[in-house]
Amino acid sequence: MASESASETKRLEFAGAARTDETLEGGFVRPLDDYFVEKQHRADTARRLAYSLVGILGGTVVVHYITVLILETRGRTEAIGELARIFNMWLPVIASLVSAAVTYYFTREK
Repeated sequence: MASESASETKRLEFAGAARTDETLEGGFVRPLDDYFVEKQHRADTARRLAYSLVGILGGTVVVHYITVLILETRGRTEAIGELARIFNMWLPVIASLVSAAVTYYFTREK
């Protein structure tokens, strides 16, 4: 009986201590966006990579057509053939990178 009353007294003391208005300092709490989450980091990286490669592909096509127009207006038709050869080598490389990045972006684990 004595041990039961002693444990009951301790329990009541503990419960009373929890009810006080004292503030317990638990440390600094940062916003959730400040913590590194690997899964979210990988998703953000895949998204940025896919968007940037699509932008590079689009930019390459635009630059090619603008360059062809400039060369045509200046009468440099022989340079257009060389530019077409370079573009025909570059286009499959960038297109395959874009397709791989976009495929990964849309089929990764969610």
